Amino acid sequence: MYKELNDTELFQKWVKGDPEGFAELYKRYKDRVYSFLLRMTSDKEIAADLLQDTFIAAMKNSDQFDKSRSFLSWIYGIAHKRTIDYFRHVKVENNHILDTDKSVGNIAEDPEMKLSSLKLKETINDIIKNLEPAQREVFLLREVGDVSFKDIAEIMNCPLNTALGRMRLALINIRKELKKRGIHGMQ
Repeated sequence: MYKELNDTELFQKWVKGDPEGFAELYKRYKDRVYSFLLRMTSDKEIAADLLQDTFIAAMKNSDQFDKSRSFLSWIYGIAHKRTIDYFRHVKVENNHILDTDKSVGNIAEDPEMKLSSLKLKETINDIIKNLEPAQREVFLLREVGDVSFKDIAEIMNCPLNTALGRMRLALINIRKELKKRGIHGMQ
């Protein structure tokens, strides 16, 4: 029954005291949020802790949910804030190792092409890891999280044009660095 309900209906059930509403929302979005947190922190345990913190904060602050936003955008916003709080607390900025499968594409089956794809993937991971943090976050939200720019702007608490500009700069910087490393033709 709950699988057929949309996010708004599940959220309403949850705030009215039905734990199954929350359980279904958690099942729907835990993997996507965890993947985002893992890419931001590069640590499975930290990402798992932040995932728990994110959903606990959502439970505690359900009255602050803006029904004009999507649940996914709201939960990503909470995850974003939890991640920022974590990095402020431990003073770590450049410790992000990323898995950009979606951005790089699938690995080829031919062993030589597979090795080449793995090297390209490692190179792109290294480049993304060294992006300015706001550019890296926009890039990950968009490319890995498949979040709309409107939602990214809300999550990062910035104007839409700022989010778009950060993505543009991230792509320019990635292309520039790829070119420096002798890799041409990446769009």
